[in-house]
Amino acid sequence: MTSYFKKLLTTITLTASIALTGCVSTELKTNDKYDLPITFSVNNPALIFPVSLHGVPGNNTEVGLAITAGVAGKYGASVISAQQLYSTVGNLSWTLGESIRRGANKGDYQINTYGQQIATDLQYSMGKLTKALKASRVIKDENFTFENVIVLHVDSTGGISVPGVKRVTAFGGIINVKNLEVVSYIEKELVLANDHDSILAQMPLEMNAIVAELTGNK
Repeated sequence: MTSYFKKLLTTITLTASIALTGCVSTELKTNDKYDLPITFSVNNPALIFPVSLHGVPGNNTEVGLAITAGVAGKYGASVISAQQLYSTVGNLSWTLGESIRRGANKGDYQINTYGQQIATDLQYSMGKLTKALKASRVIKDENFTFENVIVLHVDSTGGISVPGVKRVTAFGGIINVKNLEVVSYIEKELVLANDHDSILAQMPLEMNAIVAELTGNK
């Protein structure tokens, strides 16, 4: 079977799966202190925090790079990916996303109230990431500091009764690092094809859609 027909079959399978199981999306949650849409620029780019993936089929390193490359590809130099520095932030890649999720779903947008350690770890990690990006000349202005950070995460939701697919919960938020506040947050249930090549094609599209909603630039 040619690659074209394999992709076509995958698309048909996913469409049928979504029709059978539904695709659940929460309402976009926004911090009243900030106005949407949020605009990133070359002079004031946003950072994509290293993405943590749980329950996504395939190689997590490759999928994480595909997701962040997809976002950076859409927004150009107004968004900078730190996925290649995943090891720098360690477990914070997961705990930060989960903390945002718990807080935003309770209407709490202050990162300090999630626990002082999360806020401290975020500031420390941002310092390390920014320093590394400057050292590699991705950032050329030695005085630059990030204002906005895009945090994306995927969590396993459990199996569904359709062969060849898997359901996961994808969620994301934008953080104002200077104020240690969540600006916007959303989560969605996704139905994914259960093979690596399809995941590499699908996940960047799904996560780009989440970023578009977070920024209010749909």
